[in-house]
Amino acid sequence: MLRLSVLAVLFVALSAGAAEDFTYVRAAAQTEAAVIVDARPFADCRAKSLAGARCLPAEDFLGPQRRLPSARDLLWLLGTAGLSGEESVLVVGQDAAARDFVAGLLWVAGQRSVHVLTEPVGRLLEGGAAAGPGRERGMIRETVFAAQMRDALLVLRDELRDELHTQRPQPALLDGRSDAEYWGESARAVRTGHLPGAVSLPALQLRAALAAPSEKAPVLPDGQSVAYAHDAYEGLAYLTLLIAGHGVPARLYAEGWAEWAADGSLPADAVGYPERATAVSVQSQPPQDGAARAEAIIAAAVILALAAFVIGWWSARRGGWPDGHPVPCRHRSRRPGTAAPGAGLPSRRPRLRRLFHA
Repeated sequence: MLRLSVLAVLFVALSAGAAEDFTYVRAAAQTEAAVIVDARPFADCRAKSLAGARCLPAEDFLGPQRRLPSARDLLWLLGTAGLSGEESVLVVGQDAAARDFVAGLLWVAGQRSVHVLTEPVGRLLEGGAAAGPGRERGMIRETVFAAQMRDALLVLRDELRDELHTQRPQPALLDGRSDAEYWGESARAVRTGHLPGAVSLPALQLRAALAAPSEKAPVLPDGQSVAYAHDAYEGLAYLTLLIAGHGVPARLYAEGWAEWAADGSLPADAVGYPERATAVSVQSQPPQDGAARAEAIIAAAVILALAAFVIGWWSARRGGWPDGHPVPCRHRSRRPGTAAPGAGLPSRRPRLRRLFHA
């Protein structure tokens, strides 16, 4: 409990200056002497960007399954872009989620001031903004990123579980995924649903509300809150929306629902299991076209073979034995002095054997 209290005090202190140091801006002129960071894919940034921009694509921070790098690798990567943490940074981009992800990561890493340009880069370039090829980050570190990381903004899974069990009142949980994912109607994880007691506040709704009149703005929570989305990529973009866009003093459970859902021992609401439903639907599906066609061909071949056998056997019975002898008739009257039917003929058993095994 003491550790949680200390973290809360640090969090409030950090949030006090966040309003002016971590914000959205509508024009590049609102920031002076800022280092421009272009979060678009490297090829787009290298071809043409705002004059003096440094290419720092969102993809450079992501590993397999969109995992984040370790703190050591993150600080080294920022050093290769020539950042020390003391600069005032203006983050630009074309895709809002990728731009906000890079901005949120810079803010959590400890960058002194981070401004996020809401205008897409492509529109600025079309409007005649000063342009040039983006600067590629180096292969080695140009400077040491020495800023103090804002790790009080991050909540680990076990810490969040303990807070939900012990802290009263519980922190408000904000779910940044879509309503369909929140209610378990669509799934990207092994379980559907949401964290217990979480409130649905989709990132798309918050983004749309930035340009909406104040009377249409979403209802935002008061006091301490913990935000999460599907994974760390979407979570950091969501954190940027909350703090820089709407001034919500939120912390972030970075790994999000993907990690929480993977542990079946953790509580959740509106729980569903999409893999089980998929397995049942697959078992109930009719055979595919290729399998049905192969089975039909085999069945037809068996039927034709049986039909040929029956026709051959019936023809032999009606027309005589295969060696030309007539079929004996038991009811034929025998004249005196004539041989018994079938007399002098070979035994029928070998012929039957030849008929069935020919």
